[in-house]
Amino acid sequence: MMQLLGMPLDQVSKMLEKEAIPYKVVCYRSYKPYEDADCARVIRVRETDGVYELVVGEFKTEIDERSQG
Repeated sequence: MMQLLGMPLDQVSKMLEKEAIPYKVVCYRSYKPYEDADCARVIRVRETDGVYELVVGEFKTEIDERSQG
């Protein structure tokens, strides 16, 4: 299985599509989500019958003046 944890979803999607590996995405959202999240990243991977299940969460990866608040 590829090492996909922590990678941005768009990058992982391209990698899997290039290798013709089927996948599905499950979005995890906290009860208190980030309002200014800027990136969906893979936080869990499970392979079942050749299909990768990617659990993704939203993260803030860009630091700006507002976030220093």
